[in-house]
Amino acid sequence: MPPQVLIYTLDAFDEAKDEDSVAAAIGAQARPWIVSAVTATGGHLASEEELAACGRACVRFFRWGGLATLEIGLQREQIRNFGQHEVAAWGFAGDVAPVREALRANFALFIVLKQTRQTTGRVVLHALGRTYTYGKQIDAACVADLGDGRMTWCTSIKDDGSDIADPGQVGAVLRLMLQRLFVQPARRPSL
Repeated sequence: MPPQVLIYTLDAFDEAKDEDSVAAAIGAQARPWIVSAVTATGGHLASEEELAACGRACVRFFRWGGLATLEIGLQREQIRNFGQHEVAAWGFAGDVAPVREALRANFALFIVLKQTRQTTGRVVLHALGRTYTYGKQIDAACVADLGDGRMTWCTSIKDDGSDIADPGQVGAVLRLMLQRLFVQPARRPSL
C-alpha cells in the first residue's frame, strides 16, 4: 500500500494545522525505499489502478490499516494503551477477499509516518513555565494478512529528536523499520 504520511504543526493554543505539502514531499521520498524493499521480497507496491479496481473495499481497508498501524506503533512505543496484547488483535471488520483479488497479494504492508511539530509561540509558552506536550514522531509499519484481515507483524520507531523531512531521514527510518519487519518471527508477536 502507498505510505501514509501525517505531519501536523501545533501552535501556542493547541490548534493543529495539517502540513499537506510537507507530507506529500515525504511520501514521494519514501516511495522508492518502499518499492525497493517490497520488490526484494517478491511483492509490489499497489498501483492507483489496483486500488481503484476494488473501490470502496480498498478505501475502507486502507483507512483501517493506516489507523491500526498507527495505534499499534503508539502502543508499542508506550505512548498510548489501546488495551490490546497482540498485534493480531487488530483485525479488519470487512471482507478482505475483494482487496486480496484486486491487489493480487496475500499480504498488505502499511507504513505510517507521523510527526507533530511545534511553532515558535508554543516553545515560548513552554519556556514561560506552562506545561505543554512537545511534538513527537512515531513511525510504524505493519503487515496485514489478506486471508483473515488481521495484522500479523509490526515494527515502530519513536524519535523525538529529528525531523522526518531532513535529508536522508526518511531513508534511514524506512531502512530500519523494513529491515526489522522482513525478519520472520518465530511466533505470533505480542506487544
